[in-house]
Formats: sequence, C-alpha cells, structure tokens
Amino acid sequence: MMRFTGYVFASLLLVSPWTLADEHPASVRLESLLKADKSWDGTRYTHYPSGQPELSVVKITLPPHASLPWHQHAAPNAAYVLSGELTVEKKADGKKLTLRKGEVLPEMVGEIHRGHSGAEPVELIVFYAGQADAPLSTAE
Repeated sequence: MMRFTGYVFASLLLVSPWTLADEHPASVRLESLLKADKSWDGTRYTHYPSGQPELSVVKITLPPHASLPWHQHAAPNAAYVLSGELTVEKKADGKKLTLRKGEVLPEMVGEIHRGHSGAEPVELIVFYAGQADAPLSTAE
C-alpha cells in the first residue's frame, strides 16, 4: 500500500492529472471534487486577499441539531463533508443548500452565512486559501 507524507501529498497537488495518469495508470486514481469560480449561491469570486498567502485545513465537527454562528470569510475556501448532513444558509436572502457525505461546498466570501447540522453529527474538512495572520472567519 502506498503511503504519502505531507511533502509527497503536497507535491502531488502540483502535478497535472495527465502526468500522474501517464506515470502511474494502474495505481493512481484522480477524482475532481470541485472546480469553482463562484460560491454555492452563484456569486463569483473576485480576488484573493493581498499579503503573504497561507493555506489552512481545518476539521469541524458539529453535534446533531447544532448551528454555527453567523459569520463571513475574507478569502475563498471549500468544505468537504466527511459525514452527516449540513444545511448552509445565507442571511441576506435566506437561501439554503443541503450537502451530504462526499459533497463539496464552495464557500461564500464577504457574505454572512451559517451552517446547521441535521439529526446526525456533521464532520467537515475545510480548505482555506487565505492570508497569513488573518482570521479564517469573522463573526457577524
């Protein structure tokens, strides 16, 4: 079984899928989970924050029937649902979207929103493409 260190995994992210498929056709499987230029409500991403880029990956666990506080993000990020059912809600117009295990959410930037768990706990992995020393989210 192939084991990846953080360095090797990061290196794989920089290699095109075609190169990997050519070099390892039987042992490497690539599956695109998300490619987005806009958030889940259809708003286009317009820019990244200025300053030193910083990637952050966070695991979030919500108990059943819980809500995150209203918040917003300054930089693009995406959430992968590991388990459970998550409903996200935009404060401005009440628009909602429900995601389940294996689905990916392109998050909002500069819009106040929150997430709610259903009857089961929700586990998310969130990937932030932000700026060094900047908060990942800010409360309303």
